[in-house]
Amino acid sequence: MSPKCPVPPLQDITLSLVGRQLIHALSRVTSDEDVALPFAMVSSYYEIMGATNDIFQDLLNLLLSSEYLEPSIRYLSMKLLLKENVKSLATGIFPCPYYRKVLELITEQGRHLTALNLKGVWVKDEHLPLFYQLIKNLTNLTSLNIPYMANDEVLKYIGEHNKVLKLLDVSGETDITEIGIDAMLTGNPQLTQSLTVVNIGMYGEENIDHTDVALLIRRLPNLTNLGSYSFVGKSIYYIYNNDCPPGFKTKLQYMHDARTNLRTMKAIVALCPMLETIYLEEPDQGVLQLIKDLSYINKIKLNKFQCHELHQLLDKIGYKIITLMLSASLGSFNFTRIAETCANLESLEFYQIQTATHEEEVPFNKLEHIEIIHGNLSTSCLKYLMTASPKLKKLIIGDEILLDDNDLSRMLRRYRFEHLEAIWFPNAPRLTCDAVEMLIECCPKLRSLGELSGWRFTPDEMMLMRAIYVSTNTDIVLSPLGIFQQGS
Repeated sequence: MSPKCPVPPLQDITLSLVGRQLIHALSRVTSDEDVALPFAMVSSYYEIMGATNDIFQDLLNLLLSSEYLEPSIRYLSMKLLLKENVKSLATGIFPCPYYRKVLELITEQGRHLTALNLKGVWVKDEHLPLFYQLIKNLTNLTSLNIPYMANDEVLKYIGEHNKVLKLLDVSGETDITEIGIDAMLTGNPQLTQSLTVVNIGMYGEENIDHTDVALLIRRLPNLTNLGSYSFVGKSIYYIYNNDCPPGFKTKLQYMHDARTNLRTMKAIVALCPMLETIYLEEPDQGVLQLIKDLSYINKIKLNKFQCHELHQLLDKIGYKIITLMLSASLGSFNFTRIAETCANLESLEFYQIQTATHEEEVPFNKLEHIEIIHGNLSTSCLKYLMTASPKLKKLIIGDEILLDDNDLSRMLRRYRFEHLEAIWFPNAPRLTCDAVEMLIECCPKLRSLGELSGWRFTPDEMMLMRAIYVSTNTDIVLSPLGIFQQGS
């Protein structure tokens, strides 16, 4: 039987109650001039009740992440709660008229912040001078997220005023060139040592030249991740062939590259020995085989690849792989062969399998997550994946499911799905309310039955089931009928 809903922690209940009280108090403020008295009353109340800085941080996170709240309430919450020992701030989305006020507030009250995420406050043009002042004041930042707003001047200001950044997110459509990267890093040896993650560029677009990104790789000796940039291999190849320092190696742990050829892959192997995750889109023939020379690889993500090449690679290194994320395969993908070669596989995600096969029912002893969309799965192949994965926690199949209630009943009687927490079959026209009841009754950890619009029952039956499980305090989520269609 699915578990019962747990009693909410006292901390969560209390935080929600205090948050509602604060929202009620701030909702009475009609202008900036009216704010003094409510602020004084609330601050006095918190002081009397012994509120700690942790509570201010938790309250701030709760209210700023509640996008249904009026921007004025979220802004006033920030103004009230952004105190000296609040270390992390994510503003959330604000409308344009609030940009100036938010930037001025953070500049004045956020000097002690170590993490700032301005996603949702799109600083451009006339607001840039305010942002420069903010950067100048917030010298303790170790994490700064400013997607879609960076340019060379912004990078220059970061380099002049920050020496401890570890994560910098300047991704998205930006005006960054070698000039800005050089200005940020020149004369700032502490920053070059501390930066380990830089999110830059846009997925699939070389909106920042690979030679400019190569400068980042050359100048940041502890860089582990260039998130959101799809041509890292191209940058590595440029370094490899342009006065590469003797013995130069990167510390990159994640690599994303598109249209990788053999020369680029050889450069990656030579300069990136610490790679743990590699994402290759449309690699040339022979490229996949060179992945075997990367000693620490345990996650592989591929797009537009040949299945036989992947199988050949996994025959050699499959025992190291814990995650496979695959899309747009060409050829025949053999699940049995994957089970044989990838004994430690924990997660398998697949989008668009050209042909899927299986033979003997070799178990996936450690597989916990299966997600397959457009997989051309036969019913026997689906049954194999379900019954040969004893530790399965989450199962998402986007294809039409031809199992009926009797098929499911036989599987549930024979196999123990004791770890299954979520199962999503959005298109299962032969499954009925009885299948829902069987899954909830037989799977002791099941908490989510996802999109059910493709099952064989009516909205009224869904409402009745939901009412029954609410009344019995069963911890199960039955997604509304038509949830995907509503978003289309």
